[in-house]
Amino acid sequence: MTHSPKILIVGGVAGGASAATRARRMNEQARIIMLEKDAYVSFANCGLPYHLGGVIQDRAKLLVAKPEMFKKRFNIEVRVRHEALAIDRTSKTVRIRDHQAGTEYTESYDKLILAPGAAPLLPDVPGVRATGVHTLRNIEDMDRILSQLPSVQKVAVVGAGFIGLEVAEQLKERGLAVTLIERGGQVLPPLDGEMAEPLRRELLRHGVELISGTGFTAIRETNGKASGVVLEDGRVVEADLVILGLGVRPYNQLAVNAGLVVGPTGGILTDEYQRTADLDIYAVGDAAEYRLGTTGLRGRVPLAGIANRTGRLVGEHAATGQSATAPAAWGTAIIKVFGLGAGIAGDSLKSALKRGVEARAVHITANHHAGYYPGAKSFTLKLVYEAGTGRILGAQAVGAAGIDKRLDVVASFLHFGGTVRDLAQVDLAYAPPFGSAKDALHMAAFAAINDLEGSAPLLAPDVDLSGYQVVDLRDAEECAELKLIGAEHALNIPLNNLRERLGELDKSKPTAVACHSGLRAHIGTRILRQHGFDAHNISGATYVRDLALNRNFTAAAAATCGATKPCGAPAIATDRHDELHPLNVMAEASTGALLLDVRSPAEFRSGRVQGAVNLPLESVNATTVHALLQGREQATVLLLCASGGRARTAAQRLAASGLKTFVVQGGTNSCAQAGLPMDKDAGGMISVERQVRIAAGSLVATGVVLGTWVHPGFYGLSGFIGAGLVFAGVTDWCGMGLLLARAPWNK
Repeated sequence: MTHSPKILIVGGVAGGASAATRARRMNEQARIIMLEKDAYVSFANCGLPYHLGGVIQDRAKLLVAKPEMFKKRFNIEVRVRHEALAIDRTSKTVRIRDHQAGTEYTESYDKLILAPGAAPLLPDVPGVRATGVHTLRNIEDMDRILSQLPSVQKVAVVGAGFIGLEVAEQLKERGLAVTLIERGGQVLPPLDGEMAEPLRRELLRHGVELISGTGFTAIRETNGKASGVVLEDGRVVEADLVILGLGVRPYNQLAVNAGLVVGPTGGILTDEYQRTADLDIYAVGDAAEYRLGTTGLRGRVPLAGIANRTGRLVGEHAATGQSATAPAAWGTAIIKVFGLGAGIAGDSLKSALKRGVEARAVHITANHHAGYYPGAKSFTLKLVYEAGTGRILGAQAVGAAGIDKRLDVVASFLHFGGTVRDLAQVDLAYAPPFGSAKDALHMAAFAAINDLEGSAPLLAPDVDLSGYQVVDLRDAEECAELKLIGAEHALNIPLNNLRERLGELDKSKPTAVACHSGLRAHIGTRILRQHGFDAHNISGATYVRDLALNRNFTAAAAATCGATKPCGAPAIATDRHDELHPLNVMAEASTGALLLDVRSPAEFRSGRVQGAVNLPLESVNATTVHALLQGREQATVLLLCASGGRARTAAQRLAASGLKTFVVQGGTNSCAQAGLPMDKDAGGMISVERQVRIAAGSLVATGVVLGTWVHPGFYGLSGFIGAGLVFAGVTDWCGMGLLLARAPWNK
């Protein structure tokens, strides 16, 4: 190949832009031309929904690189509004239309890179091209939707995949009435049903109306404008804005017309270097097919990550004639839906079984970092592995925090062909603010090994329990709070009483063991198997079984989900608020956030962060806080107390209020130490915290004096106060402080 090749690139977003810049870095002599039929190149298409919702406020931040930057920094010629019409492989030329000038011309190439992307699916139904019906693929689509939003009240989003969920969430956050329509039986179809169910409940909790199990047959038009979506069952969803998120189809016609081969999934067929049947023509991005890690076959993966990585390799190969081979695509993806995240890497259980793989799975529910460290949030991990070999096939995770790093670890194991035994031994970073000594990944690997070796075999969470002797190891209160579905015949034996009640069980029957999330059930399974029972642990236990089977979970039930428990999981302790470092307090307050001090008035007078408003904890509720927020542009509340305990209690009270709450770490004490501006009233009383020290010290001293001179029994007073102080230090809850805060001199 020539040392100064002319490289022509069709498509200027993820794959095309990565190819262009890598080609330049590898060959300074190459001439590189990039064509883009739209008005923008190298924009952040994954950020489009978040600009619609106002999370990303500056539109310019979506424009990662402009044509001028490509020219100045990389000497790459970028031509926007230039569309490739046809490829002549014999003469190695491309016919191009300049939409700005209204002319056509021919451009030659030595190497041609096709990265035209994909187009949103647009079904052939009446009204689909009416005003007010949109897809979201590029900047122009986003601008058209934004221009209509001021007149919109009701939105219908059709399709509950990644883009549909993101758009539904963001438009709901803008205060619009949103209906989400999904033809399948669940949201986010790539996930297994029980792993997608928390997202459905989260959508309901935030007031999104869900319609599943039916598609649509038409868009109703009124005076040429969309006014509703007509469903297959005859119902009409009222809407003055319709967003279609039904998937994408590859732009492959240019390749097809040039005689290039298209693969079974519609993408341009490529080899290990992403070359097409014509070795001087490459294909990357949403229009190309990749080697799929799950199957070893070729297929499309319309995700930005694989497009960028392979674009880089293609640019190098086109510029130098050599590069590493393209990696396998595992389809790792993640999404945020209000307070939850969900994601997948590799196979789901249903996709593995559909391919005929003998696959098994384990569910682990855990905190994203050490439970005793403030702010721990719950998530559920599902690890899919091959029976016999233990080879990791994939993972899914859903929860309030920490799912991204677990999925990334699994993605690494998929790339290198790891097993559950490898995962059990991996050395992960640990400190209480970041994780646990035995991470959820370790726990999943341990459980998978126990399953494979038969020491604690697993049952699927949706297993029919009618043929099993069922032992529920939870306390009676837990059993009353969340039912073990389909196990009315279960015998409730708390774990600590299991050994002494073994005589109540029949060793001749297969036994299914449950608790809330699986840990106690594992212990119980091991006890029973060592006493001769054919015992099995229900994977994910009662919580995941509820997700798998309780599809009647309603919007009314979702609305009652509080701050200390995710929907359907009453016994899992988790906070639904975020925590804020003191150094970030003033920056947040400057944007309009309410700085709310929930200490007593006396404490507040004795010293507070500048600009804070006082509302004692006993008065904190949605009504009082909303009243304080009147006139502010945003509904964000920064909660303060002395050290954090009362602020977290306040956050829990406000969990269902729709407010965004942050607990300031360490409270006013940490704010003062961090150097934040503080105010103090003249003659303010000493803080309740100091009052607690004085009262506790006085009572301890009194107990010692009376125990020495009157009766030894008075030593118990000192011991009681000491134990109370230890309890307050461990739990950050101080009963004496709450009592003193109510004293008349603190009002």
